[in-house]
Amino acid sequence: MLNTLRKDIDKSIKAFLKDVKRDYKLHLSSKTLFDGIKDFLLREGKRIRPILFAISYMGYTKRKKYSHASLFRSAIALELLHDFMLIHDDVIDKSELRRGKPTLHRVFNKKMGMAKDNELGPGLSIVAGDVIFALAIEAFLSFDGDLLLKENALRKLTETASYTCIGEFMDVVNGVRKLDEFKEKDVFINYTYKTAKYTFECPLLIGAILAGRDKKEMKKLSRLGLLLGQAFQIQDDYLDMFSSTAEIGKSVLSDINESKKTLLVWKAYDGLETKERKEFKKLLEKDRKTYQDLIKIRKLIKYSGADKYCLDKTVFLLEEARGIYPELNMKRKYLLVLQDLINKVFTRTDSLRNTLHENKRS
Repeated sequence: MLNTLRKDIDKSIKAFLKDVKRDYKLHLSSKTLFDGIKDFLLREGKRIRPILFAISYMGYTKRKKYSHASLFRSAIALELLHDFMLIHDDVIDKSELRRGKPTLHRVFNKKMGMAKDNELGPGLSIVAGDVIFALAIEAFLSFDGDLLLKENALRKLTETASYTCIGEFMDVVNGVRKLDEFKEKDVFINYTYKTAKYTFECPLLIGAILAGRDKKEMKKLSRLGLLLGQAFQIQDDYLDMFSSTAEIGKSVLSDINESKKTLLVWKAYDGLETKERKEFKKLLEKDRKTYQDLIKIRKLIKYSGADKYCLDKTVFLLEEARGIYPELNMKRKYLLVLQDLINKVFTRTDSLRNTLHENKRS
């Protein structure tokens, strides 16, 4: 079913872009803007958020007949919200790759005949991201259902967007904070705001809101979403540190290059002895890091055991999240699909943790 849901999401995105082209005439007023948005939205992605939304709604609704077309049109709002966040994040981080292709600001600079580091591309990308956010609201309003429920769900969507932007602000500010000031709880607050709320909690909640579920069920879904979101961000940080660009489709070692205070960084600093800790702090807080600096930081992180700690923490969060499944009143068919999706999202964590523990024993 997951493959079918993903195909339905991709199909809905393509249909939505056709409607945008027809209604807004973007290809006539600004072909560069429309082509940039179209290229970015059609890039291959996991589609986790809209799939979670669809699973939640279908798993909870008591309606025997409803428009699948309107459901998937509203579901893509979660993907558009994600794309809006990614585009702005890439501008802030000065990233070069996203989903295996040049970031949108690089694309715009090339289209406009500018150097790849010209400020025009980032400026245009910010505007494109804003357009995509507005289109996300329009897509969401396509849902064919109870108006009050739709209003409540939209309120949750916009509230989540606000939390995510706050999380992004915190993430940037944390990049210039001193390591000595940072605590593990600060890392998890950032993970919750920037990632967990909009990646897992919001899609699950708004699907259930539209289906008319009660507050008791919402509390369980919220807890599930936050646990999964925190685990997801730790996994993402780990892959940024130890994977290749080819594997994840974006630049690696970017987090430490930007001095981001991830769980890996916090645990490494907390666990290193005085000499190594001083070297780690000095390297991480350098304004301009060489590739050799980044490799040294990565080696110190492994030396500290922070890699094992983070993988174990991810598995702990996942086990706690999976313990919530039996408590959910979701239709069994869709609960199994939800479990299948989560297992696929975290396949890398289970594999990496097993390999790491095997290496430690040998």
